[in-house]
Amino acid sequence: METHTAPAHPKFVRWALLLGIVVILNIFFRVLTAIVFPEPAYETYCPTTQVVTSYDTQESCLAAGGQWTNAPEKQPYMAPGVPRATGYCDAQYTCRSSYTAAEETHSRNVFIAFTVLGIVVLIAGVLPLGSSIVSSGLSYGGVVSLIIGSFEYWGTAGNWIRLAIAAIGLLALLYVGIRRFRD
Repeated sequence: METHTAPAHPKFVRWALLLGIVVILNIFFRVLTAIVFPEPAYETYCPTTQVVTSYDTQESCLAAGGQWTNAPEKQPYMAPGVPRATGYCDAQYTCRSSYTAAEETHSRNVFIAFTVLGIVVLIAGVLPLGSSIVSSGLSYGGVVSLIIGSFEYWGTAGNWIRLAIAAIGLLALLYVGIRRFRD
């Protein structure tokens, strides 16, 4: 009886498929997180106006939600007749603080989503799916997802959270290494 075996694909085709799975999987994750967790828009928190208001006193600045900074005692030479500045107003201080807090929450949510999706895909990559290329693509895609999620939140995470991120990544890689590459 004659058996037919599938022809072996060239290595570059296998690598192209594997890389394609990794890239498209993470593009899919990015689009999914953008739909589920829309990024905050700066204009929502700090709307731009056509009229620029000058706040030249601390009271008017604080009343508008700004932050007043006193001018330094020593100032450079001023031309005669030009009044010395007493300070300046950062009129968007309050709204920018709200935007920054919303952006940090968004980054945290995207990090959690990428971490959970990455771990799920890593575990799926370890399962016998019938195709070593698909399994490898899922495994590598999960690792890249963990990296992308970490980069998303790294700047705002504290040291303990960074340690937890590194520990999760290390444990996930050790799990895949032990499950997939037994000696």
